[in-house]
Amino acid sequence: MNGLKAECDIRLGRGIPLVFLHGWGGDARSFGGAMEYFSRRGRTCMTFSFPPFGGTDMPPEDWNLRDYSAFTLALLDKCAFDKVIFIGHSFGGRVAIDIASGEDKERAYALALVAAAGVRPRRGLRYALRRMAFKRDKRLGRDVTKYYSPDWLALPERMRGVFSRIVSEDLTERLNYISCPTALFWGDGDRETPPYMCGIMARRIRGAEAIRLKGGHFAYAEDHVTFVTSLAELIEKWTLRLT
Repeated sequence: MNGLKAECDIRLGRGIPLVFLHGWGGDARSFGGAMEYFSRRGRTCMTFSFPPFGGTDMPPEDWNLRDYSAFTLALLDKCAFDKVIFIGHSFGGRVAIDIASGEDKERAYALALVAAAGVRPRRGLRYALRRMAFKRDKRLGRDVTKYYSPDWLALPERMRGVFSRIVSEDLTERLNYISCPTALFWGDGDRETPPYMCGIMARRIRGAEAIRLKGGHFAYAEDHVTFVTSLAELIEKWTLRLT
């Protein structure tokens, strides 16, 4: 897809397709529990691995968020899926926000943003001191590896620029342009995308509903039953608009 081989898991059934978008470093198995839950209940479900994760090829070095959104939409076109319900975790939530607030926003019938990234983090004194220490150590020629995130360090060299471009993009203003039904699922102990980010999204996205989960950044898996049953109820409510 877009010149790249893509790893996909597509399960055909009824209803508006549910498209699960994994977080950075995950793959097509990240939402395995939810895929199983909904496919067994007869829903059409789809997930895939973003480049370069799982069995999907490495992307070009100049990719940015728009390219990941285009990759997603190209896969939907290949499957002849028009409007879909996006369920996006962390980075996958970033992609869902980008699509649902841009020129292809009509493709998003509804959104479930799960610990979604996209809001610029608050920066306090601790961050400022760490940044000063980084600049000092770099100037003195010391090893500065400890200052980089595990996600960045785990990436191949050619992917680090892609990652940096994506995480530095603030989507806060874009939230105002989301018009489809939206639910926010958040772990009460999430430290990577803290709950205050859920509050910002809830205020920005018109009519958004917030559902608290027990757990951290992967609370959708830790509190699986609450996640899938709450999501199923919302999907039922959202799709009543078709009848």
